[in-house]
Amino acid sequence: MKKDKFLNIVTQNFHIYKASCTMFLLGLSAILAILSNIFGMFYLVLSFLPVIAWVILFNNERKNTYL
Repeated sequence: MKKDKFLNIVTQNFHIYKASCTMFLLGLSAILAILSNIFGMFYLVLSFLPVIAWVILFNNERKNTYL
């Protein structure tokens, strides 16, 4: 009896559940897009750190060291 009542409620209000599920998925995709953009920028910055370190090491070497 309870299962039939639940199915009736779900089938009568399916458009509401479908809309709320769609809005949830749209919000989730927007949040994931923002996070991937932020972490993408972090990855872009962190990928250039070794290059910057090598440039600093090669440009700031002392002339009087014999390493």
